Amino acid sequence: MLRKFWLDVLFGTIFIFAVIGLFGSIVAFKVFDVFDPIGDAMADMETTDIVFSQMRDRPDADEDVVLVNIGNMPRAGIAELIRIVNNYNPKVIGLDTFFYNPRDSIGDLMLRDMLSYVPNLVMASKLHFNEETEELDSIATSMPAFSKDAHLGFANLITAAASQDDLKVCRSFTPKQIVNGEEQLALAVQLAMQFDPEKAQKFLDRNNEVEYVNYRGNVLDYGATEYGSRYFALDVEQVFNEDFVPELIEGKLIIFCYLGEYLGDRRATEDKYFTPLNANYAGKAELDMFGGVIHANIISMIMNEDYIDAMSPTMAWFWAVVAGIFNVALFSLIYKRIPRWYDGTTKLFQLLELGVLLFLILLIFDTYNYKMDLTYALIVIAISGDALEVYYGVVKNTFTREGRRELFKINKL
Repeated sequence: MLRKFWLDVLFGTIFIFAVIGLFGSIVAFKVFDVFDPIGDAMADMETTDIVFSQMRDRPDADEDVVLVNIGNMPRAGIAELIRIVNNYNPKVIGLDTFFYNPRDSIGDLMLRDMLSYVPNLVMASKLHFNEETEELDSIATSMPAFSKDAHLGFANLITAAASQDDLKVCRSFTPKQIVNGEEQLALAVQLAMQFDPEKAQKFLDRNNEVEYVNYRGNVLDYGATEYGSRYFALDVEQVFNEDFVPELIEGKLIIFCYLGEYLGDRRATEDKYFTPLNANYAGKAELDMFGGVIHANIISMIMNEDYIDAMSPTMAWFWAVVAGIFNVALFSLIYKRIPRWYDGTTKLFQLLELGVLLFLILLIFDTYNYKMDLTYALIVIAISGDALEVYYGVVKNTFTREGRRELFKINKL
């Protein structure tokens, strides 16, 4: 009897995974479409977003990274901003913007000359993906006249957006890429490398293809996130008027980037993203963070060695199998011992399991910065009760003589 029971558990578990394999693309990933607009609101969130936006203690401001807004300044104006800041001896200056083509000759000359005076300069590049070869095959940079003395770092961030107008949620980034046989570092990683090579190398030694951003906070955002003003930022006029203390700049890592027409500009959408810090973690309504601030958050994560570790796909499937075996064994006992209570009891257990696992995901992420991927396990739990009932009521009976006889039996009058 015990052997027969565990065979049922084995075949019942296999059946559940077969159901997921056959119908997962339809059921598991399209299920929210039925409940639009609820589906639209839930599609842009992950469970761990709740930790970022609601559960974490307010972090201290990062004093090592300072952002300077370039607004809509022409190149001559940007050159002047760089000149003033460079006079205060920052350790590293980074530019999260591009100068692709010639503009006015005087402005171009001023910017070129000013950049040549920056001793430790990092400029943004952009990696291009060739859809035909499915490889990264080229790098876009500012004109050589501007970038010839600079270290380069690619500013590409990972989002699910197919175009600039699509929903752009940034949770992760690629630390490095190989392009035409040469290693290219992400902009934030390159900036960290110039600021603190030892810590940057320690981060790269993790050798992860993708890293999750352990967000610290934002610049002035008027409530778009719960963690505004975690980074010091200077607006155009503040720099021109030198309205800051020298200690804010000296020895620091400075990022020149676009932060709106003015600091706190909530209407600006250029180079702006949704992040897990968004005050509305589900159904996000307002873009909350500029790209330059995302790079600043990555730098802070590297400097503080405050990384996010993630569960591997192998472990995700392992826990899904464990959940399947446990539920099938438990629900099989209920099915055989108290069949009249099966539906209500299994639903109760499923609700309890889902609630406990979601709580553990949040608790472990908040406490240990460990991202548990229990998606498959949650799906297994969610369908195990009904799927097992189908297994015992249809599949198993189909393979027994008594079951087939009962199904096709014709009652004689």
